[in-house]
Amino acid sequence: MDVFVREQVMERKKARGSGTGGPGKERTWRRAALVCMALLGSSALSGCQTTAMKNMPPAPDQPWNAPVDVNGHIIEGHEKAAPGQKGGRVLRMPAGYRLSSDHVLPQPAALGTVQVDHAYNLADLIDMAQSINPSTRQAWDAARASAAETGIARSAYLPHLTAAAMGGYGILEPHNRFRGDGIRSNTDTRLHGTMERQQVGLEWLLFDFGKRRAVMEEATQKSIGQNILFTGEHQKVIHKVALAYYRYSAALNNVSLVRQSLENAHAIARAAAANLHNGEGTVIDTSQAEQAVAEAQLVLARTEGDVETYRLELLAAVGVNPSQPLHVQVDSGRNIRVDDIRLSDEMVHEAVARRPDVLAAYTSLRAAQSAVEGARASYRPQIFMNGNVGYNFDDLHFRNLPLVNIGSINDRVHTFGSLITAGISVPIYDGGLRRNRLRQAHEREDSARAALQDTQNNAVRTIVSAEAMLHTGITAYQAALSLQKASQTGFDAALTAYRSGDGTMTRMLELQNTLLNARLSVSDSYYGMLSAAASLAYAAGTLGSSSVLSDIEGSLAEVPSAPVPVSGSQIP
Repeated sequence: MDVFVREQVMERKKARGSGTGGPGKERTWRRAALVCMALLGSSALSGCQTTAMKNMPPAPDQPWNAPVDVNGHIIEGHEKAAPGQKGGRVLRMPAGYRLSSDHVLPQPAALGTVQVDHAYNLADLIDMAQSINPSTRQAWDAARASAAETGIARSAYLPHLTAAAMGGYGILEPHNRFRGDGIRSNTDTRLHGTMERQQVGLEWLLFDFGKRRAVMEEATQKSIGQNILFTGEHQKVIHKVALAYYRYSAALNNVSLVRQSLENAHAIARAAAANLHNGEGTVIDTSQAEQAVAEAQLVLARTEGDVETYRLELLAAVGVNPSQPLHVQVDSGRNIRVDDIRLSDEMVHEAVARRPDVLAAYTSLRAAQSAVEGARASYRPQIFMNGNVGYNFDDLHFRNLPLVNIGSINDRVHTFGSLITAGISVPIYDGGLRRNRLRQAHEREDSARAALQDTQNNAVRTIVSAEAMLHTGITAYQAALSLQKASQTGFDAALTAYRSGDGTMTRMLELQNTLLNARLSVSDSYYGMLSAAASLAYAAGTLGSSSVLSDIEGSLAEVPSAPVPVSGSQIP
């Protein structure tokens, strides 16, 4: 009896955690350790936050002085230089609002090169630009990415197969204590084993009442829109190169005209010196002639500066290295008549219907309409089929099972199974998610419709404005030719009269300046007329190649292969 009482007392003490190293004491230490770990973790997180704030600029009016490695690559303040770096040092950026040169930065790809001994015409420059200009490459990548989106949408029609395999090893060691009437047992049980799972699953959406079709149509319209924008980007590059080429050609021609004017100024100065030597002139005439020479030299310097500016602009439009020399064939001798480029209302409507921006806006509207159909289809049920095939293998080992007089048990289980199911899902309530998505789709459709209408109106305005500018350019060019002819006659007569002792220096210099301005007006109006013709072709959507610029009249009369709606009432 005493022995039984002592055992009961000892068990109660153990249950209360009395004595050193008891379960209660052990639980207390565990709790304390967990609290310490939590405090240390929160301190570490707050320390990380404080360190991150140190890497930002100290104030809105103070420069950012982040550390860099020896290659100039900006690193975080707490990072170390990468292994293998020179000396493993960490440097500071230059003082002030200035960054260091990052020598790790990848160098840009080599730009196109030009042949020094070749004179490029406009067609050559346009072909080169379409091949190497980065904007055309970006538009091509965007078109390919949009085509991939179409493939993603199409994959929804096909079944999806998945395969999964996993394995593992586990150990479980429970300590069992049993107490009851006449039963008293302590057992250390051990369970360990391996498991393997292999499974192949099938998911196939059989019917969804048009939702996938709507998504597919939306992706298709977006892909068509990107292809249209790709074509529009090429037209934009052609237009940009053409305008830069005409400006550069005008600058080159102006330089030759100013040099000719400088020669005229030198001729006048020589005539003034000869008259002074013969006693027929005055020092004032000589001074005025020398002043005219200096003014012509100043104009020449400015015009040569314009040549360099427009050369760099042309090289940038093409996409070649701006440090390379460039020789071009100057376009001259073209003649465009006003009657050849008059556009009727039908021609304007046809031009609008083939403009890339209008067609892209139209495809955006079609895509928005498909999105509305997809949002409506989300209210409808879906019919699906699922299936899977699996194989399982378990290898389990049991030791010291409680209440069983068996030392150990080994159990190996092989299971193979398959299941195929079909069903229908019907959306009932989603908290307004589908309704709001349908509302968003309707808003996007309305916005796309308004954007198309605005794009069409802008296209009409652009075409009409470009036509008017070309009319003005042609008229100005014809007037400048007449002015140049009259100015040349007056200057030649004044110079002949002055050399013979008649006339005044003042009058002759005025006529010389008038002749120079007339020649420059002819040059500027000529290339302005060609630029206006290129702008009209671009506005009409016919600037598809360099050949259009040589036959602007024929390109404007081009009829599109397929009619496209151009008015808001014709859009579905």
